[in-house]
Amino acid sequence: MADVHHHVRLDPDDRRLLVDVAPGTTAHHLDIQDRHSRGEDVAASRNGGRALMSRFHIVLLILAVIQVVLLVVIGSPDAITDDVALEGHRMMPDLAAADIGELIVESEDGKSVDIKRVGEGWVLANRGDYPARAEQVKSTTKALRKLYAIRKLTSDAKRYHDLEVDADSFHLRVTVKDTVGATIDEFYLGEQGSADKLVYRQVDNDQAWAATGPDSWDFDASTSAWIDTQYTDLSKEDLRKVEIKRKDDSLVLVAKVETKTEAAKPGDDKPAAPQVTETVTWVAMVDGKEATTDEAKVSSLLGSLTSLNLAEPVGKQLKPEFGFDDATATATLTMKDGTVHTLRVGKKREGDANDWYFKSSTSEFVVTLRDYTITDYFNKKVTDVLKVEEKKDDAKTPDKGGGKE
Repeated sequence: MADVHHHVRLDPDDRRLLVDVAPGTTAHHLDIQDRHSRGEDVAASRNGGRALMSRFHIVLLILAVIQVVLLVVIGSPDAITDDVALEGHRMMPDLAAADIGELIVESEDGKSVDIKRVGEGWVLANRGDYPARAEQVKSTTKALRKLYAIRKLTSDAKRYHDLEVDADSFHLRVTVKDTVGATIDEFYLGEQGSADKLVYRQVDNDQAWAATGPDSWDFDASTSAWIDTQYTDLSKEDLRKVEIKRKDDSLVLVAKVETKTEAAKPGDDKPAAPQVTETVTWVAMVDGKEATTDEAKVSSLLGSLTSLNLAEPVGKQLKPEFGFDDATATATLTMKDGTVHTLRVGKKREGDANDWYFKSSTSEFVVTLRDYTITDYFNKKVTDVLKVEEKKDDAKTPDKGGGKE
């Protein structure tokens, strides 16, 4: 499509503002009557006649006309449009979550999620069938219903790359299948300047459309958007012993429990049971002896171990390359009722400097944890949790007598 050029100029002969446009389009002319150049008397009368149109007013009028021209251009179909006819329609206006059997979202940065229906629930098929959140499926279905094709843009494959709807260069690729595996829609979604200005092209169709409705981020290819990232869910209050072993060091924390029983208060209609309260104090074992710990530091550590967040699920299969046979660190958590839970840190994931393989006995899934999680919680040393005594000032108080010897 040829570029459209607009030129605004002031005709020096008859003082008209001319807007010149490309051939085949309408030219716009605005007459500016220069009353002074026509010899008309524009001087103010004694009672206050009309003022002479100054150059300043002419400039303002020129700017106003330019604004009108820009509005016409901007308000017209987008410059990348080949077909200006409005043929708007929704691609999946009646889609419901119950209609979907599988949903795949792939992004330009290599991320992908493959969500499949299993019974009444959903799983991440490309993450070992880790449970997926039904709410995310519903919100994505809503975004699919909102997707609206405004007008045709192009069917020229050379332009797909710039529009981000090329097979080898796309912003998003989305596949929607029904409950029997048939494809409902499979399309590329490009982004033009902002998340709500979209380009839509079906994988098996040459026609690209300008689209609107949802934002591009409504189709999320990040695993974390589809799952509950909390991996361990244990009661911190029920912990009684924590032992973290590493190849070269260990940390052992033991709970000292003080029980207090209060008799029931008299005057109740029914006999009340005695009130039993427990006070837990944590100590660190150093060379077989108990050492006082910093209450806040220990509380933070225990809270984190009992409520760890995963980076990504991996699957259920324990593979040798995960490194659990020669674990980097192992945390053993003993509960109030005697139950023991084991947390194992494997190897750092190959090709990713920020993830470690991790497995809790509370879950059948192997996952990865971020590097900072391992550093903060599984590399703790005894000195990191001991209470630091405040140093006392042993300096002698200066003599304030001021007397002479």
